[in-house]
Amino acid sequence: MRERSTTGEWDREVPDTKSLLGWSLPEGRDAVPSLTWLVERLRDSRPDWGLLSSLVRFDDERYVRTTLAKTDACELLLVCWMPGQGSLVHDHGGSAGVSLLVQGSLDETRYDWAGDRLLPAVVERAREGDLLIEESDTIHRVHNSSRRGAVSLHLYAPPMEGMTPYDSQVVRAPRPVDVGAGRKRRQRAG
Repeated sequence: MRERSTTGEWDREVPDTKSLLGWSLPEGRDAVPSLTWLVERLRDSRPDWGLLSSLVRFDDERYVRTTLAKTDACELLLVCWMPGQGSLVHDHGGSAGVSLLVQGSLDETRYDWAGDRLLPAVVERAREGDLLIEESDTIHRVHNSSRRGAVSLHLYAPPMEGMTPYDSQVVRAPRPVDVGAGRKRRQRAG
């Protein structure tokens, strides 16, 4: 089943991140010193499930990705996955991030370049409480192969400007082209 995310219309009030996580998102672009800092912040968070559960929304046709908060420094997303739903192979447009699995389990397949193709390199299963760490150049696919819904929180810095999806033939996209201050942007496949 080919799935894509949706942000849809949000009809619920989203609590501030201090209430939700126990800390506020930093404001300035220079306020996030490293991926390690992001990992430590999310790892040490104690998400308020009472608040978070009111934001969980599943869709039978596609996984649901909702931006909960966004500053110049980073953004916080909530992603809800029904059994069998998954992302396309994608990158995060040069943003680094960390995901906390709040409920259920997810499989992550990471890809490496082999010439002009991407090949699966590592497959891991994340369970409740596990973190998935995404370097700025990570290319991966996330999939819920379990029999129950999964919920994950994602924290990215800088905020994502776009994700590059790669084609389903385990990628025939061109090699990345360097742009900007060490950030890599890949051309869209297709």
